[in-house]
Amino acid sequence: MTTLSSPLVALRNLERLYERGFRDRLTDTALLRVASSQAARDEAVLRDLERDLSELELEYEMPSEEFFQRWQAGEIADTADFMDWNALYQMAREVRERLELLRGEAEAV
Repeated sequence: MTTLSSPLVALRNLERLYERGFRDRLTDTALLRVASSQAARDEAVLRDLERDLSELELEYEMPSEEFFQRWQAGEIADTADFMDWNALYQMAREVRERLELLRGEAEAV
């Protein structure tokens, strides 16, 4: 039995096979389940992040987008709350981007 060196190598190999016309119901189902499972985990994480962001928005009476722009421009002090807010905002952006990719909403590269 051959062992692949990494999940990324296996994924790239499967992509090459699919590009050449390979189709297999079991593989299709497994890939869709993996993507769906990751999307479900990301949706749960995003809900938690958005809850935390909403609390900060209410406390400081500012939308997260505005906060982030002002933070990036150096208009906001480096307090613990604001450093946390920045980290939460960036994490939420990353999770949203992953979800777009998983759902096929992002442009294909």
